[in-house]
Amino acid sequence: MAKKSSQNPPENLEKKAKDSPEKAPGKNAQEVNKDLEVKSSFKSFGNDATKKGGKNAKKASFTKAQSLGAKKKLPLIYIILGVLIAGALSLGLVYAFGFGGFSGIVSPLSDGTPITTEPQEEMVANPLTGEKYSKSEAPWINDRPLAVMVNNYIDARPQSGLVDADLVYEIVAEGGITRFIPFFLSKTPEKIGPVRSTRDYYLVLVKELGDAMIMHIGWSPQALEAIETWPVRSLGRGGGSFWRENPRNVATEHTAYVNGKDLRELGDELGWEGTREFPAWQFKDDSPTPLAEGPDSCETVAALCDPLTIDFWYEGDYSAIFKYNPDNNSYLRFTGYDANGDPIPHEDQDTGEQIEVKNVIVQFADESAIEGDTKNRLSYALVGSGTGLVFLDGTVEEVTWSKAERDARTMFYDLNGEEMQFNRGQFWISIVPTRNESQVKY
Repeated sequence: MAKKSSQNPPENLEKKAKDSPEKAPGKNAQEVNKDLEVKSSFKSFGNDATKKGGKNAKKASFTKAQSLGAKKKLPLIYIILGVLIAGALSLGLVYAFGFGGFSGIVSPLSDGTPITTEPQEEMVANPLTGEKYSKSEAPWINDRPLAVMVNNYIDARPQSGLVDADLVYEIVAEGGITRFIPFFLSKTPEKIGPVRSTRDYYLVLVKELGDAMIMHIGWSPQALEAIETWPVRSLGRGGGSFWRENPRNVATEHTAYVNGKDLRELGDELGWEGTREFPAWQFKDDSPTPLAEGPDSCETVAALCDPLTIDFWYEGDYSAIFKYNPDNNSYLRFTGYDANGDPIPHEDQDTGEQIEVKNVIVQFADESAIEGDTKNRLSYALVGSGTGLVFLDGTVEEVTWSKAERDARTMFYDLNGEEMQFNRGQFWISIVPTRNESQVKY
């Protein structure tokens, strides 16, 4: 509130005329009397004007005095107006940007069309691949991963659905024949297979990835015990359905397929909706090694000329081959060799798409035969620690791995003890017997 002025009210600007006659030099008495009469008439005119408009005269006099005082107060008014205007602008900006009450901004250089600012949608990351999605694109983010035991016998090729897996493990089941366990989260194919039985060491991987659900047809005695006692969310034991198709005219055990979406619905019916959180690996942006021009490219990126080859037990139909693709900074998978000794592209049966991943991990683990098992089943020590290799960005890095307990996540570290950072995208993890480290070539 403005303070009242302490100045005294302005004095009346009119002064009473003095009527005392002055004797003008050189004038006689008659002339002086004549001058007095003229002055007296002017005085009477002034008095009459004051009497007739006395109030107006006083008002005019007071108004003039006010204007003189106002001139002294103008700077204070300007300050008050400036504060009020600044405050109004500040409140307007807070309302516009802080509370979403303003849908657009009109640029002073534009034609008057509002520049709308769209709100940023919340992003979420796939815990298996590190890939980022808007929340509306990831309705699966609160689901648990779905695993399926997939056959890799030569008569079961090519398989269906592996191209859509976020992460695939490959381990020998028996006799040097590998079997796959893909994990699906961001995509759930309607055809996956052929499906086979499970082993207990595959179930260790199921437990560590958010207590995933697993579909399998059959089980080893050790796996059945694990399913019932750990326990494991077994869709195979929970009534999961499958169908058979046999266009290749092969043995029945290589012909079973499942619908991933149907399996998820079954999981919900069994009360397995939702997920159990698990540690996600660290991820980074792609950083491919720059290629040299001409024949020197092999010196800068050896993976261009020397593919990764993995002979789990021996070279042949179950060898895994990965070739670096610099165009996508990824690895194309091949499996086994044709009659000419060339690697066979590992393609999807239904789409013809070749399997291609961002990260390849070779994990060395101790393998042993189960004593007294008449079918020569195996066991892998996946709890504990060991060594491995990571292939990404056209390079290879020696690593160590550690898994504290059965349900804990397997973590990978560089030789400095720092946690590995992977490229965002799909994974292929080959678990190779420690005794066969020399059979991994790159």
